[in-house]
Amino acid sequence: MRSAQFLALAMAVATSEAVSQGFNYGALKVDGSLKTQSDFETEFSTAKNLVGTDNAFTSARLYTMIQGGTTNGPIEAIPAAIKEKTTLLLGLWASGGGMSNEIAALTTAISTYGDAFTDLVVGISVGSEDLYRNSVTGVKANAGLGVEPSELVDYINQVRSAISGTSLSGAPIGHVDTWNSWTNGSNSAVIEAVDWLGFDGYPYYENTDPNSIDDAKALFNKGVSNTKAVAAGKEVWITETGWPTTGATENQAVANVANAKQYWDEVACPLLGVTNTWWYILEDAGTTAPSFGVTGSSTDTTPLYDLSCKASTSSSSAASSSSTSGAGIAENSATRVAGSAAGALVVALALAFTF
Repeated sequence: MRSAQFLALAMAVATSEAVSQGFNYGALKVDGSLKTQSDFETEFSTAKNLVGTDNAFTSARLYTMIQGGTTNGPIEAIPAAIKEKTTLLLGLWASGGGMSNEIAALTTAISTYGDAFTDLVVGISVGSEDLYRNSVTGVKANAGLGVEPSELVDYINQVRSAISGTSLSGAPIGHVDTWNSWTNGSNSAVIEAVDWLGFDGYPYYENTDPNSIDDAKALFNKGVSNTKAVAAGKEVWITETGWPTTGATENQAVANVANAKQYWDEVACPLLGVTNTWWYILEDAGTTAPSFGVTGSSTDTTPLYDLSCKASTSSSSAASSSSTSGAGIAENSATRVAGSAAGALVVALALAFTF
């Protein structure tokens, strides 16, 4: 019994170490120009040093592998992440027919940066909301080009083939979409093809339902639950969510700092340290409206609202969430955790209490 307790403790430590939390990062700066390595370095540094967060935001979700202004050159977020020790949820943009260039950028990055790059990769997302954009709802909303599920599955298989035999071959591959896209039975082949499902959810935009800030947590949880219900036991990662500080009112959803803070407390805090989560967003690009940024400048480490989470909030939610997220995270992280402090603890405790 004592051995089992210590092994459980060791695995809990390893799981906590493996959970990612960070922000989404686009390719454009606030003025609309392309980001370069130094811009990504600044953002990653700011994210790690946000006041009240205990240096916890050390992961970045990307939308594309291609550096702006090139045909298939690797995005300069990669050397920035290496320098700033920021882990990466890679993204390959799937809509528009450019997958061959995305894969070329990915394979070039592997050969150029080697283990310094691939050791930072926590996962690969093939596409982002392509199924939503391809849906009746997406078409009505003029959301842009989407992808048929069969085409998306083909892209996923192409990426698996491209990384096979490389130092990135163990990276879990997923796709990011909305809950109503995941629950659409016509997209089930995509669920079968991926290792994890990415969930994008914005109660602020769910303007056909009661969506005041007081309804937001329930709407978010409903979307996650619906996604998990069709995930066939695969992990569901939170890849985008947030609440704007400025912008138009959407039905009952009001964009202001107080509501963004409430959404952070009620939605972000229960997730952080428990479920892989990438918040939207550190700083908005261009003249984006509404504005979801948690800071007003890529260099400002003082957020627009308090990002600290009370221990009681996080611990109470962790108990209810661990049964659905912890085991999967530990399993998928097994090959990466051995070189970390958590991995060393697991090994040491296993040896100490097994023999």
